[in-house]
Amino acid sequence: MNARLSEPWSIKWRIPHWRRLLPYIGGIAALLLFAGALVVLHSHAQAYRPSEVRRALRALQAWQPFAALGLATASYLLLTLYDVLALRHVGWTLPYRRVALASFTGYAFSHALGFGSLIGPSVRYRIYAPMGLSAGEVAEASAFVMVTFLTGLIAVFPLVALLDPSSLGMLGISRPAGIGIGTFALLLIAGYVGFGWWMDRPIRLFGYPLHLPRPRTAGAQIALSVADLSLVAAVLYACLPHASAVGYPHVLAVYVLAFVAGLISHVPGGLGVFDAVVLVGLSVRLSADQILAGLLAFRLVYQLVPLVCAGALFGAVEALSAHRRFGQAAENISIWVGAVRPTVLAGCTFAGGIVLLFSNAMPVSEARLRLVETVLPLSMVETSHLMGSIDGVLLLLLAYGLQQQVRWAWALSAVLLSAGAMSLMLKGFAWEEAMALVLLLLALLPARRTFHLWSPPPSQQYASGWLVANAVVLTTAFWLGLFSYKHLGDAEWGRFALYDNTARFLRASIAVAIVALAVAAYRLLSAVRHRRTAVPC
Repeated sequence: MNARLSEPWSIKWRIPHWRRLLPYIGGIAALLLFAGALVVLHSHAQAYRPSEVRRALRALQAWQPFAALGLATASYLLLTLYDVLALRHVGWTLPYRRVALASFTGYAFSHALGFGSLIGPSVRYRIYAPMGLSAGEVAEASAFVMVTFLTGLIAVFPLVALLDPSSLGMLGISRPAGIGIGTFALLLIAGYVGFGWWMDRPIRLFGYPLHLPRPRTAGAQIALSVADLSLVAAVLYACLPHASAVGYPHVLAVYVLAFVAGLISHVPGGLGVFDAVVLVGLSVRLSADQILAGLLAFRLVYQLVPLVCAGALFGAVEALSAHRRFGQAAENISIWVGAVRPTVLAGCTFAGGIVLLFSNAMPVSEARLRLVETVLPLSMVETSHLMGSIDGVLLLLLAYGLQQQVRWAWALSAVLLSAGAMSLMLKGFAWEEAMALVLLLLALLPARRTFHLWSPPPSQQYASGWLVANAVVLTTAFWLGLFSYKHLGDAEWGRFALYDNTARFLRASIAVAIVALAVAAYRLLSAVRHRRTAVPC
């Protein structure tokens, strides 16, 4: 009996050591690409200061933020039609409100934190399977959505070449190369439409039959994806100060290249990689401070705001389900959205950690510090800044426990969000970031019933994707501090003064590094201990 049980483990332990590293190659490659992108960002932005980026943000005209929000709303509405079209392709017609809710929450999470190729199919399966769709139909619908994205990426290059051929030249693509790329893209699109017209029987992939879309459906895919990409590029265009100096076609070409680079890199949210490509692509006509200001506004409008809205939507559903007047209707919705609730709330918690770390990496303005000086002692300001940074890294680490529906992770995340909002107010009256944390907290609190486990399943290991995401956010926060404090080498980390933001940043960075390394060491030792105890004697 023991011999039989130990046989699989003996086979496992005979696997060569280099093969055990294969699951981590993707994460290592993503981190290397991210590091290269940070080098590019630093080389282009080292001559500028955060005050210049803030000045560029103030240069935005009054209509631009509202236009960006409206365009982002239209883009997310178009994204819901991806799923509507995919479901009709596999022979299903579901109520639009349900499809729209699943689509919006899935895209809001994947756009903010990445992992779209993993999150999208898993969310669709957990939502659509209880409605009667088989695993094969969900897989086919997910593949249809991915192909829809790809058709838009391919079709947009001939469109850019027609609208503004010079924009490709500014990206280093010569006119003959641009003509060749555009022609090849048109041939691919024509081949995709023609193959669907010629191939009227399904093809089998991994045992599942996949039906190729008919020409009418393929045309709808192309039009939908090109319209969505055009809208998102318009959001970026509306967020750029002095965007008229660049021109919309050029922004569209740069956005598509940056989106593809971020997609290939597998860096969560394309952080760093997307920004580096945009910075290089637009630097011909805009200064780096203006581009950085536009990227900051773009990520706020297109990623953070939808993520907070998705979390608030789930919090509202939970609150309504507890109210008797709306009991039955809200309970039905609550049961339906329960499949994706842990993932969405984990993303909200992760976003809360990002807000804390990025806010504490930026210097507090002197005006706010003078206001703090009148009501708070220096020790309170120093403690709040340090504890806020520790709260931020802990929220990043707790997000995985929320995804696994662990009760203590939910309780601790709620406490940390509350403490983080308070620390932001005490360290410099950062009410904007504190309000974002309060909204995330209000989304998390009503979902207590979702988190019913007191420990994660024993078979679960800390996913490599979450490790990469944590590493990317922590590295970006540290780089943001390096960008904010140009004379970091002259600072004394042990000096305590109200207007010495640099020393506070150094102390917080040391504390964050200690916490992150301690948790990493604990998880490594736990994994080794679990592996040893799992091997039968």
